[in-house]
Amino acid sequence: MNAPVAVSGVVRRVLCAVLLNPPLRPAVDTISHRNLLAALPLTGCTELRLTNLIDLPSKDQRQLASFTVTEQDLARSRQQLSAAIHGADEILFAWGTGKIAGAAGSLLKEQAEWVRAHVGSCGVSEVWMVAGTPRHPSRWRQFVGPEKRRVEGSSFEERLAKVLTSHESRALPQGSNRRSGD
Repeated sequence: MNAPVAVSGVVRRVLCAVLLNPPLRPAVDTISHRNLLAALPLTGCTELRLTNLIDLPSKDQRQLASFTVTEQDLARSRQQLSAAIHGADEILFAWGTGKIAGAAGSLLKEQAEWVRAHVGSCGVSEVWMVAGTPRHPSRWRQFVGPEKRRVEGSSFEERLAKVLTSHESRALPQGSNRRSGD
């Protein structure tokens, strides 16, 4: 799914954000999408492409955990993930830091590990993350909010610039779906 952002006179560069799963409403209507647009200039990109660990829309993680996720679901999603990653100039891991319960959670953890390995096999040397984790963009404003005092800055964009950093993909820790309060 593409959400083109036109920037005249600039070379087209694509940021591929790997999220958890699609929302029930159009992605462009979500807080996550608005927050991801703020990441474009920070990554040197002009266009945002969204892809998901699993292509099963849900209201939230609790509902997603109740789904029966099959190997066919993973395979279909891997085709979409691979196409999105291959067509990108920069990759952002943003599927969230929370652990999803049950069998679906185990399969999603496996899927996240597949993405990490696939990115490495594609020759991508660095990926972007917020605060060194695949924090979901719906949580970015909360994470960098002035009330948390994690980072200084007068605007969301200024604070995000301090925590959105690139990381060597081969040096990333495994087991990315650890529990986090943010």
